[in-house]
Amino acid sequence: MDGWLRIDARGRASLDAGSGERLAGRSYRLAGGPDELLVGIESDGDAPVRAVLAGDLARISFPEIVTLVAHSRASGVLRVATHSGARRVLFAEGEVRGAVSERVGERLSEILVRMGNVKRDDMESLCEEAGDPRAACRLAVARGLCSERDLWNGVQEHVTTIFQAILLESQGSFVLTEEAQSDDASVPGLSAEGLLMEGVRRLDELRAGRGRDAAPEGVLAAFNGAFRDIFATAEQAGAGEALRRAAESVFEDERAHAGMFRDLCFGPDGELAAGDVLERAARAAESEGRAAEAVIADALGTVVLFLLFVAGEHLEPRVHRALHARVKAIVSGR
Repeated sequence: MDGWLRIDARGRASLDAGSGERLAGRSYRLAGGPDELLVGIESDGDAPVRAVLAGDLARISFPEIVTLVAHSRASGVLRVATHSGARRVLFAEGEVRGAVSERVGERLSEILVRMGNVKRDDMESLCEEAGDPRAACRLAVARGLCSERDLWNGVQEHVTTIFQAILLESQGSFVLTEEAQSDDASVPGLSAEGLLMEGVRRLDELRAGRGRDAAPEGVLAAFNGAFRDIFATAEQAGAGEALRRAAESVFEDERAHAGMFRDLCFGPDGELAAGDVLERAARAAESEGRAAEAVIADALGTVVLFLLFVAGEHLEPRVHRALHARVKAIVSGR
């Protein structure tokens, strides 16, 4: 957008006619930065923000921006404005923690309906009752209209849909800011590069066998350690029963590993029976032509993400962040 903004010696601001017409009725927060640079974030709020990176999508593409954020392990909010609408991607230490779109078709509530998890009439009633589409999705689970698993699948599809929508845009503006994360940052860290390059909803750091015994037994032991921590933390917070109910369905519809997952269940302490898992993994590895440890890591990595997602709905944010960090350390051997 071309134009000018002038501030006189008394602090009074004036815009050129074209800019004034385009910006009429809007409210902006000024992002911190060098005095020579002025960046405004459209918002009625007054929370402080600091501009980290801003530019034109025609000059710096969305994949380049995401790769930079992921490699530098940056945290913040990436706002992308294009002719089709405004979208936000929330990052924490290089991982995607949520996404928001002003387009109705890219909202979580709409995606749950499109996936067949909730009937449209039910979702419309819930949105009217809750007054917020995200709250309506959680209410759908509470009313038994969809499962925790349905909601988790919808959240992953929701983030992927927004990523793909931005990838289709070659014109527009972007700004990455440092600011306090909002309630929209509710997703366990998803791999930014995975979402970008493959559409795979997987956290790269939740892969076992790095810096530890990479044999199938070692990989499974790492994941069982993570499962024990998740179940114990939920139990201490009074959410043990809620987590166990959600965990009962975790192996029912995992299409990518249906043969391996079917009929598996967690023990009282949150562990999976080692003999059973290793036997299933060996069969799957032989049929797929892959190493058994890779099969276990891929399969159980999705389970860890789901359980972290469910736990996050019941834990205090600081407790959930600490659990998230511990689980990543356990399964990566760090």
